Amino acid sequence: MDILIDQRIELITTIQTLCGYWDNLAEKFLNKKLFQCGYKENLHQYFEKHLQNETVTLYKKLCNDERDISAFLTLILNHSNPPALCKNEYYNDNKYDHFMESVRKFYAETGFDSFFKNNKVEYEKIKNDFGYNDRLLNDINNIFDFLDIESKNYNVIISPLVFGNFGINTCTENFVVMSPRDYVNNKYVFGSKEAVRNIIWHEFAHTVINVLTKKYYDPSKYQNKTIPEIFRKNLYNDMETIVNEYIIRSIAYLLEKDGNCAKALLDYEKKSGFTKIEKINNYIFNKCIKNNKLIKSAQYEKLIDYVVKVI
Repeated sequence: MDILIDQRIELITTIQTLCGYWDNLAEKFLNKKLFQCGYKENLHQYFEKHLQNETVTLYKKLCNDERDISAFLTLILNHSNPPALCKNEYYNDNKYDHFMESVRKFYAETGFDSFFKNNKVEYEKIKNDFGYNDRLLNDINNIFDFLDIESKNYNVIISPLVFGNFGINTCTENFVVMSPRDYVNNKYVFGSKEAVRNIIWHEFAHTVINVLTKKYYDPSKYQNKTIPEIFRKNLYNDMETIVNEYIIRSIAYLLEKDGNCAKALLDYEKKSGFTKIEKINNYIFNKCIKNNKLIKSAQYEKLIDYVVKVI
């Protein structure tokens, strides 16, 4: 597992930033703008003359009709590095092929490669402020063991432009795309090592749990279930998404061995509306683990039923 600054992500998030996409989301859900930093100032200064570029205009239209806020991150990670941006041979979604052709033109027309090279020092600073070390790696490894997945297929991408954190499956690799929380005194702030570890656990788990739930989830069984308002406010608008969140958050709580950290995590989850973490955690511990690993067979369907029942 590596910690990366990925040129593909910086390319797509630059286009999004020029549209105000992530800033608008932050204002909508947090009622405040995202943090500012020298890197963003460099971006706006460099791309000021490209604000009316056809790719920026096209993205403004496309993003209004796309409900999945991570869709374009997933899209570009299923392509090779620029300038070629070749589509992964196993990626069969053709919905945004025309947009990717436009992104290739944007890369060439704006000289994006020069912008990326000119900010290498800033990228190293971001990674240094993240504070990645062997201890964090050892702590993260718990999720690989529990979910029985290979760490070599997972990487963490840091970007100062996105709003939030995302676990992303591609056809060949899996990623956490992770943003700093703030920028204070010339330093990118990511939070405590425990908070960072939990975010990475959470997002890596999405790459497995989302797939499992999709396999065993039967929408017809739960179509009459009411979605609590507290979840709707956080973009969790369907029961399948809430099931994923509950299972993932319960797994993170299960993996947290430090008592004080576990209590703090539980308190945070309850304030976020996830009040049944302890019950689901106990169910997973007693019925869904074999040889210290999560059971991924049809037994998982019973876990889904239990989660829906208790919430």
